[in-house]
Amino acid sequence: MAKRSAAKAVRLTCPKCMAAFTVVAFLSGSVDKEAYYQQRAGEHDCTAHAKMLSSGNGEGIKNPLKASKAAAKAR
Repeated sequence: MAKRSAAKAVRLTCPKCMAAFTVVAFLSGSVDKEAYYQQRAGEHDCTAHAKMLSSGNGEGIKNPLKASKAAAKAR
C-alpha cells in the first residue's frame, strides 16, 4: 500500500463560476496532484453553491451541534 501524507487543505477556484472552495484530501505520492485538483475543480456543483449563497437569510451556516441542542431543548 502506498504511503500517504497528512491531509492537506487546498483552496481551489471553480473554472465555470469562479467560486472559491476548499478540498481536503489524503493523497499518496504516486498521484498527480495537479491533475487531481483540476478534476475536483471541474466537478464543483455551481448550482448548489449559488443556492447556498442565495439562501442568505442572515443566519449563515449553522453549527450542527448547536442546532441539535436547540432542537432538543424545544422538545
